[in-house]
Order: sequence, then structure tokens, then C-alpha cells
Amino acid sequence: MGNFVQVLASAAAGVALAAPLCASAQQSPISVRSCTMIAYSASSKNQFFYLQSGPPSQSNRNYTDGLKISYVNTSNKVASRVGFRVTYGGQSERIIDAGTFSPGAVITHTFGEFSGKPYLGSQPSDCRPIGVRFQDGSIWRASSVP
Repeated sequence: MGNFVQVLASAAAGVALAAPLCASAQQSPISVRSCTMIAYSASSKNQFFYLQSGPPSQSNRNYTDGLKISYVNTSNKVASRVGFRVTYGGQSERIIDAGTFSPGAVITHTFGEFSGKPYLGSQPSDCRPIGVRFQDGSIWRASSVP
């Protein structure tokens, strides 16, 4: 009986230690400041590279050339990967940003997702963080991801 109680206590301690490694019920450690679709510009010097079929026709300039997300790591830990769910024009994409994201730093990056899609205005209908991996190995996941 003593061994069973000892094993049970060890297992409970292991669960208690592992719990902080995956926190999904907590508030997001990422605050999105802006999430903006980029309209194609024929004069842009930094156009995206289209692998599939090239950019849409030059005569049709009403399409997107990616999106820009600006956000802040509001946690007290350094993040190494941040995932977002962005919905635009009825299409959802998972955006992953990898790097070193210090607490309190404003991060502004441009992504190629949605490039070549019809430009329907600068604001996506949804742009939210869905997951974060921190350098210490812990993770945060949104409680519900569409």
C-alpha cells in the first residue's frame, strides 16, 4: 500500500509540474495592434514572389499582395513562435511567425498569405492569436480555434 501511495503522489506531482507548460484557459500573451491587408501596387519595390502561376494580370490591380500584422508579446517570457488565424474574403489562413520575440516588444511583420486574392479592403474579418511557443518550452493555445 505504501508503494501505491508513493507512486500516486509522484504522478500527481508530475501533473502539477506539467500543467503550466500548456496554458489554454489563460488570456492570450499576444496583443494584436493591427492586422492589415496590403493592396497590390505596380510601383512596389518589394512585391511578393508568386510560385504557382505568377501575379494576376497587370491590368487588374485590385488584388492583395499579402498582409501585415503588428503585435506585442505581453507575457514576461521570450516567445519563439506565434500563430495567428486570419480570415479575409471568406477564406481562413493559419499564419506562423518564427523568431525571437521579447516581452513588450512591438513586432511588425509582412506575410505572403492571401497574395493574389481579390482586394476587398484593408481589414480582415478576423485576426487573432491561436498559439505561442516560448523559449522555455512552454506553450499557450487559444481555447477555441475555428
